[in-house]
Amino acid sequence: MPRLLSWLLAALLVVGTAPVLATPAQAAEPPQTSSYDPGPEKYDHVAESDIPVRMRDGRVLRATVYTPTVKGTQTPAPGRFPVILVQTPYGKTLDGVGVVGTHLIHRGYLGVVVDVAGTGGSEGQSMLFGETEAKDGVELVDWAASLPKSNGKVGLLGGSYLGIDQMFTAAAVGRNSPLKAIFPIVTSVDPYRDLFVSGGLVNLESSLGLLAIYAGVRTLSPLVERGPVDPIDTLRLVLEHALATIPFEATVGIHALLHTGRAYDGPYWRKRAPQRVLRKIVRNRIPAYFVGGQYDVFQRGQPLLYSGLQNAFRGRSVWRPMRPQQKATPRYQLRTGPWDHGNTGGGFDMWRVQLAWFDRWLKGRRTGILKTNTPLHVHDTAGGIYSLAGYPDRRSTPTAVHLHPGGRLARPTPKARSGASTLVWKGLTLSCQRSIAQWGAGALRDVYDQCKKFPALAQPQLGDATFETAPMKKPLRLAGPVGLRLRMTSTQAETMVVATLQDVAPDGSITDITAGSLLGSARKIAPRKSWRGAKGSYQLPFHPHTRAAETPVPRGRVTTHDIELRPAYSTLKKGHKLRLVLQTGDTPHLLPPVAKILQLAGGVYRVQTNAATPSFLSLPILDRRK
Repeated sequence: MPRLLSWLLAALLVVGTAPVLATPAQAAEPPQTSSYDPGPEKYDHVAESDIPVRMRDGRVLRATVYTPTVKGTQTPAPGRFPVILVQTPYGKTLDGVGVVGTHLIHRGYLGVVVDVAGTGGSEGQSMLFGETEAKDGVELVDWAASLPKSNGKVGLLGGSYLGIDQMFTAAAVGRNSPLKAIFPIVTSVDPYRDLFVSGGLVNLESSLGLLAIYAGVRTLSPLVERGPVDPIDTLRLVLEHALATIPFEATVGIHALLHTGRAYDGPYWRKRAPQRVLRKIVRNRIPAYFVGGQYDVFQRGQPLLYSGLQNAFRGRSVWRPMRPQQKATPRYQLRTGPWDHGNTGGGFDMWRVQLAWFDRWLKGRRTGILKTNTPLHVHDTAGGIYSLAGYPDRRSTPTAVHLHPGGRLARPTPKARSGASTLVWKGLTLSCQRSIAQWGAGALRDVYDQCKKFPALAQPQLGDATFETAPMKKPLRLAGPVGLRLRMTSTQAETMVVATLQDVAPDGSITDITAGSLLGSARKIAPRKSWRGAKGSYQLPFHPHTRAAETPVPRGRVTTHDIELRPAYSTLKKGHKLRLVLQTGDTPHLLPPVAKILQLAGGVYRVQTNAATPSFLSLPILDRRK
């Protein structure tokens, strides 16, 4: 029974928020990733499971410790080793040694995997990155540093939830902590905007769907973690974990459907946003290496973690864009590529980069990982690899590309004094778009791959509006956040717009580059947290998403909608065309608010394509000559 349950939970885990990472066997290192040679593996390992770790308030968390052994034996290797600590909500047995990686343990690291409070074999209540977890993280770092085989230095590792916990732990430890470095993978800067809500619209797949799966894994994992060791204690943990769904998952689901409470931004979500603790991480002198994905659910947030830490290091606001001439520190690095939440790091040797990072900070070796002035490393969706210093980078110029009558997309401002394209509210779509795979955390990648075999499903549908450039005369590289200023009228007091940017090849095949959405009543801008774009627009508009900021759309009047499209690092080849698709749904990604359907029903929008009230993209076009 425990083994059967392990298989079941492992299957669920694939569609949960824990990413599937590339292994050394899958990865083939291209140039510019890491030239560091860590040498061959020197050790094997033994595991000691279900170790109790008593917290300050009497709760007991459970850990597994992986100890290096003499090669070919189970005898603990001589000497002391730095520790790689992982905090997981998915069950330390399900994650197993792979979440630390034998490439680290077998080269002289202790591996520690702990069930966070209220998950797996650990007591307490799971509160999704609540303050208790940050305090637990501090105690766990100190406990790991004091293990008999530890040399007193600790690094943190893990992706998604595991990465977010690293941020809060690094902020809470203080300056003289044993914690020396972190390596967060596919990590959010703001779970509210990165995961649960997109422009005021609920992310159906990544919020309600994944939350339900997360609740199931958390509730049932004690059956694997504790099993028959203590049936009464196991039952107690199952019930304790099940009750935790009421204050979090159930509440979020109800509020999302009713468009109330946590459907808005507020203190609950702000406490859970790593963006608010970036200054503390810098103050504690904890370096961080991030790995993110262009098709990940945290596509928006990962570059903002990079710019926020770079700014904090220079004494600037974590909310602002980096300055054009701002010098970047290699203490904070980001590697981003064409990956989703389920295949992060595919195609590059991430284990070698991890070793270079941890060997530098935990073993004091000169690995070359800090020898860079451009610590934002891009694996372009077109296949190239390059590095930048800033986010946005000084070479990436916000450029206005206008929506023209007849569905044309071009740089010049329209000459006509009038003109508009029609967009009809449907709420649902039958389009085959990348959002199916992206917001299912990679679990629906096969569904997306299958639907792409039917070209008609990738084409714009009835009621959509499309705008397309002429074929590129030379390659066009996009590198950074993308803004869209729509000026439009509506027959209803609410609007819902989904914008998708696409690369159309000469043979007609379509590649989705990025997308964004906006509920019209959530269109208000917070200027101090927004980044300016072309022609007075916003490259990265920040919407407060509070009930107080909610404003009805005036019927029949031209109203500005500034839409945030998630950042793009993509090159359109010569002969390709750039296409903007405007829709009023994105199934199964976005859920029209149930409480707003009557206000949305029957809506007809007229997107302005004229000189008097132009609509345009603000594109981050990278000038490689600068």
